Amino acid sequence: MMRRRSLLAAGSVLPFVSVARAETAVRFGSVGGLTDAGLYLAEDQGFFAAAGVSVHMQRMPSAPALLTALATGALDVAGISVTPGLFSSIAQGVQIRIVGDKQSVRPGFSATRLVVRKDFPAGTESETVAALRGKPVAISAKAASVAMVLRNYLAGFGMTLSDVHVVELPYPSMVPALGSGAVDAAVVLEPFLSQALQQGIARPLNDLAAASGGTATDGSTSVPLVYSEAFARNKTAAQGFMDAYLRGVRLYNEAFARGVDKDRIIGILASRAKLDVAVIRDGFPAGLDPNGRVNLRFLNECQQYFIQQKYLREAIDLARLVDTSFADSTVARLGEYKAG
Repeated sequence: MMRRRSLLAAGSVLPFVSVARAETAVRFGSVGGLTDAGLYLAEDQGFFAAAGVSVHMQRMPSAPALLTALATGALDVAGISVTPGLFSSIAQGVQIRIVGDKQSVRPGFSATRLVVRKDFPAGTESETVAALRGKPVAISAKAASVAMVLRNYLAGFGMTLSDVHVVELPYPSMVPALGSGAVDAAVVLEPFLSQALQQGIARPLNDLAAASGGTATDGSTSVPLVYSEAFARNKTAAQGFMDAYLRGVRLYNEAFARGVDKDRIIGILASRAKLDVAVIRDGFPAGLDPNGRVNLRFLNECQQYFIQQKYLREAIDLARLVDTSFADSTVARLGEYKAG
């Protein structure tokens, strides 16, 4: 029996995928979250098989678990949220490479938004933010890029993170916390975002695109795609995965940015993610960069924020961490995907 190697692709729910030779049978597990859309579509359309790659998905609990699995060779690829551990792993000698975008934020494409509970005092955005002073605001982690983005957003209204009570909650817990009034606001990710809005538990306040610094052509990479060094050295498999993945991501962008075959694509995603079609159709699309671009400016801003917060000791040279050669090679063959 041929030994299977693990390849991880994670979004907010942090699943992993196993990669093996195409002739090796690999089962798919249940994965949630629309940031995995590129994976779902690449598998459904046979792009992985055509690239000689077979993928198996299964959930993993956290970013630290993913980094550990990459470091020990248990996994080959991960979609890992931008956290201090992503940078400190390099300083500790862990051999990993950020190779592309797994989730980003740009205008019109933000699956992570700041909401307030439905019965929170109404008013202008400025008045609502001011009313949050001293109130509990939920985010997924304080030591993550989401905290920096929330800081940037509050700064636009003359406030700081210390002006609100930041509460750490996993995304699934944010909906009941908003419903019960345990928190007054939250930075929520799809599909929990749509669930909160459609159930009348919360109302949207801001898409955080400006606070993230995302632009129409340069989204802010909040979840990069990461290869282990060992997998990156397997050039055929590593390039094949990137080729197939970006083909899937482009189908997603064609559907949600241009309306091409949108109903069929939504049906595939609903089936794969085990979500109601309405959640996807009426929800907020995730930013999945069709060229796999990594926003170095945003990564460096996160790194500096983590140093200020004393989560990191010192900055690393991002050239030690980021390798865009695989995405660049795919784009060279497929052509540059242009918005509009």
